[in-house]
Amino acid sequence: MKERARRASAFVRAHWGRAVAGAVLLFVFFGNGGFRSLTRNWLELRRLNKEIVELQRDEKELDGRLKALRSGDGPVERLARRELGYIKKGEIEYRFPPPAKRE
Repeated sequence: MKERARRASAFVRAHWGRAVAGAVLLFVFFGNGGFRSLTRNWLELRRLNKEIVELQRDEKELDGRLKALRSGDGPVERLARRELGYIKKGEIEYRFPPPAKRE
């Protein structure tokens, strides 16, 4: 046991500067709110950048739909029929009940 204690104390004497420097660095980085705040801000920046990319993709899709709607009456009519259920004068709308579930 004394041999082990002697080796440990020799190791500490040889590397005490590195241990103190490491402890100081750990305290500087994690002991104050600045580093945590920096990390939190960096994560928020990454999340916002992803959101910007998604919004730009949505904008392109909606821009394409808007151009198609402005190009003539066909797209407007199709959209009104599908989303609002409009039918033309003289047309007959057929509705079928959904199929019954089998157990």
